[in-house]
Amino acid sequence: MPMVAYFEERNPASDRRRSVRRALRLGAAASGDGGLATILELSLTGALLETSVPMLVGATFEVELPNAGAVEASVIWNSGEYYGCQFALPISPATLSAALLQAEAKPSVGAPHDPLSELKELNSEVERLAWKMDNALRRLTRK
Repeated sequence: MPMVAYFEERNPASDRRRSVRRALRLGAAASGDGGLATILELSLTGALLETSVPMLVGATFEVELPNAGAVEASVIWNSGEYYGCQFALPISPATLSAALLQAEAKPSVGAPHDPLSELKELNSEVERLAWKMDNALRRLTRK
C-alpha cells in the first residue's frame, strides 16, 4: 500500500513559531525544496513514513488527507529513514479509505512480473522486520 507523498516547506506563521513548518501532501508532484516521502502504512491513528527528509522525534507537521484536510501529526520514533508518526486526533474510517484509494494498486494475479518492484517490496519487508527485531532485542537486553 505504498503511497507517494511530498513534503512542502511552509514559512513560519504569524503565531510566533520560529521554525519552518512542513505539510505532507499525498500524491503531490515534487517541486521546490521539500522532499519525497513514501507512506508505507496508514491507520486511523498514524502512519509509517520512509523519507530522506530529516526529522526529530517530537517534530510536528501536517498531513493533507482527502475528506479531512490538514491533520497534525508528530514523529514518535525514527530508525534511519523510517519515521513512525501519530496523528494528534484519530482520523475517520472514511478519510482512511479515501487515502488508501490513492495508494498504488497492487498487480493482480496474472499481471506481468516486475522483478524490480518485487525486490523493492521484499527490501521494505526485510527493513521492517529488521527494525522489529532490533526493538525486540533492545527490550530483552534492558531487562
